[in-house]
Amino acid sequence: MNTSLIEKFIEKITHGKKEHVERFYEIFSARGFLLEWDRNSGNARLAHDSHRDDGEFLEALQHIDYKRIYHKPHWDAIDERDSEDCSQNRHRYFDHIDIHSFDVKNIHYLTELFTHEIPVDLFRLNWERDRYGKFDEFKACNQLPPIRAYDLEPFIARLVKSISSLGISTWSSCEGHWGEPAYIVFDGRYHRLWFQTIFQNFIQKKLNLSCNWDWLGWDERCSIRNPNGEILTLYLEIQDVARFIYDHRNILRTIKKQICSHLTAKHKNMKQKELLNTFRGYFEESITNYQ
Repeated sequence: MNTSLIEKFIEKITHGKKEHVERFYEIFSARGFLLEWDRNSGNARLAHDSHRDDGEFLEALQHIDYKRIYHKPHWDAIDERDSEDCSQNRHRYFDHIDIHSFDVKNIHYLTELFTHEIPVDLFRLNWERDRYGKFDEFKACNQLPPIRAYDLEPFIARLVKSISSLGISTWSSCEGHWGEPAYIVFDGRYHRLWFQTIFQNFIQKKLNLSCNWDWLGWDERCSIRNPNGEILTLYLEIQDVARFIYDHRNILRTIKKQICSHLTAKHKNMKQKELLNTFRGYFEESITNYQ
């Protein structure tokens, strides 16, 4: 990863943020951690819907050489144990983060923080997750187990976490390498078509976007590319979309539940274009109640 690119990225996302807590919040939110920040007290903590391992990984990230001291196996899968209530054993960062332990003004440290390519050959797809792509599971609107920040590449992590917060299941997403586009892969067509609906009927209408978000149905992915090849612009737009999604997660989750309550067996067997149009119609009806 180009050091100057990371430096410019950090400069953009922290523009006007001079306080240590402000810089910490912007930088580590961008890195994919779900954070809460009490502006009155200045306290920051992990949001309750973070993965139980995120506190441990965040603590390891105090050190510039975290890759040497923290090397758990990557697991691009869904583990049902991740949904268990482990509040009595949860990491202390779910209550309070010692933000001054993080050197957020050191560009060498930040370069390491945002240089974390996941070795694909270490992934072991857990086929238990296959059911998340099924129609009945999508319709049930069950809460998805949280995703570990450790298993996500830095510049796509926030978007993956935000999409997951809507009850949309993804796997094997990539920030883009060697001129290739970034992409999100969805667990089946229902999740992909639902996110496409949200993106085209809501996000795209609210944000001034410059990148191409292409929907490839043959492998259920959304490919994201800047038409001018500007990687910085691409990564900043991914951040903007992720932030917008997470800020509106409660409304979008509610709409999904409302719409899924109307789905029947006939929707299960619809062709993709017909189902997408159906989703769009339902969405336009529902979103008017929140505008």
